[in-house]
Amino acid sequence: MRTLRYIFKLLFLILAVVDLHAIEIDSKTSGIDLLSRSSIFIDDTNTLSLDEVRSRQFTQCEKEILGFGFVPDKVLWIRFTLKNTTDATLHKVLQFDNATTENIRLYYDDKVINDGMWNMDNTRTSLHPSFEISLEPYEEKSFYIKAHSKISTLIAKLVLWEKEPFLQYEYERKTYLFLFFAVLVTLLLYNLMLYVFTKDRAYLYYILYLASVIFFQSNYLGISQLYLFSNEITAIVAKASMTYISFLIISILLFTREFLHTSKFEKLDFVLKVYLYITPVIALLSYDNFLFDMNIILVFIPLGMLVVFTGFYALYKGVKQAKFYVLGWSFVIFSLIFINLKATGLFDITKYFLYINELAFVLEALLFSIALAHRIKILSEEKSEADTRLIEFQKQEQLTLKRLVDEKTADLLLALNQKELLYKELNHRVKNNLQMVLSLIKLQILKSSSHQTKNELEITKNRINSISHLYETLHLDTKSENISTYEYCKKIAQNLDINPAVKIDVVYDIKHNLSIDHLVYCGLILNELMTNAIKYAFTNSGELKIDLYKIGRTVFLTVQDNGAGFEQKGNISLGLEIVRTLVTKQLLGDMVIDSKDGTVVKIKWDENE
Repeated sequence: MRTLRYIFKLLFLILAVVDLHAIEIDSKTSGIDLLSRSSIFIDDTNTLSLDEVRSRQFTQCEKEILGFGFVPDKVLWIRFTLKNTTDATLHKVLQFDNATTENIRLYYDDKVINDGMWNMDNTRTSLHPSFEISLEPYEEKSFYIKAHSKISTLIAKLVLWEKEPFLQYEYERKTYLFLFFAVLVTLLLYNLMLYVFTKDRAYLYYILYLASVIFFQSNYLGISQLYLFSNEITAIVAKASMTYISFLIISILLFTREFLHTSKFEKLDFVLKVYLYITPVIALLSYDNFLFDMNIILVFIPLGMLVVFTGFYALYKGVKQAKFYVLGWSFVIFSLIFINLKATGLFDITKYFLYINELAFVLEALLFSIALAHRIKILSEEKSEADTRLIEFQKQEQLTLKRLVDEKTADLLLALNQKELLYKELNHRVKNNLQMVLSLIKLQILKSSSHQTKNELEITKNRINSISHLYETLHLDTKSENISTYEYCKKIAQNLDINPAVKIDVVYDIKHNLSIDHLVYCGLILNELMTNAIKYAFTNSGELKIDLYKIGRTVFLTVQDNGAGFEQKGNISLGLEIVRTLVTKQLLGDMVIDSKDGTVVKIKWDENE
């Protein structure tokens, strides 16, 4: 038993000696890793003081980078010893190479220096926490670092620098990051202009995505903490980390659904919608580790795979722009996966390639610039194809319409010819019937011995003649809608044969051709008025004047004789009653009779254009 005890004590002493072995440095020592030469201790309760930790057993760290993921209740203690091997005082910069660690405390020589995302000094100019230390000639000094993060990931990497190389390193890193953000902002403005002109929601969602990336990366890289936010605002933003990450995820989902038209793929679209709905809920419940800590981000790792798979599936289904989507998002998704793996301490890609995230986003930006231009080209080609199809369709429709028009025209011409034949036949038969009636009346006149009866029959014959002349005129001129009113009135006057002993001169002043409908009534009116004039106004001879003109929509007809006139107070004759009825009931006009000096009958009515 004693032998075993001696062995264990010996091993403990060996470990202690190794643990306390000093790291030798000189004026040329710069950019070297310290963590793999340090020892560490994990305080699982976050309650131990420095004095208590000194008495605890540290273990040798063999890694250059330590990642613990999201461990809000744990504290990482790092111990290392530096030895100045020169005869001059050395001034070095100790860099804690992680911008998102919230609280970092350095202990040495009874000094305590605070730094970290929540404890930034106004004089700090570096992106990552850094401490200036000095060692006197041949001095050996031990250092303790306490690192803790409640919200963000606990990642540790220690690098020892000379001041000038450190400043050069910081300058180069800031230059790269400036170029990185310049590319993202340029792309954002480019897509904003495209959205303003196209109103395509895909561009809007991509703008939201780029804005989320810029905000996310500015926090992840330490830009916003260094240049924009105070320690208090930084703490609030850190507690809401899942909120701005959720904006990034939501914008990815919205862009994916719009750009790839995933509504065509019901099952995939349903899963994307589920993530779209649960993401804001998770973000709210993760504020300041209320219900979930940041380990909940592991839920979104399958989403990265799903988004890439959706791109491949859309490409398989013939979505043209999906090839750019797959390639561009492959860079971004894998970059986000590596960020999550680093956050959980499973794997740190930045050990091998520092700017992988920035490069991934820049490549994605370039690819999507091509994709957006290609999208416009696709839309232009689709529009051209649609225009071509529309032109062909219009040609086919024109041919079809022409065929239908020709068929309908032929049918209408046939119907019109038939109608014209029927119309001619009707006019012919009406004329024949009227002639037959006239013949019968003439026979009756010849056989009648009563002078009064003969006069009445003559008047009736003239009335029928006025209608017969109209049908005769229509039969001769079937192509004209308006026949000559003058010729029609002249025929009516020529056929009046009431009193052969009276010689009447008829003066015509016809300045308007009446429509056929009105011409029938006008003929009957003239027949009655001229008959009355011949019978009652003149004994031997006389003059009869007929005026017809139109002003605006109103037609004016005046029939005037220079005969004896008549007394209007007596009974009105049948002829005048017929005239009055035709004027008021059929033409809807007015009639005025002046019989003081001869007889003047003035008639007016409105005629539609």
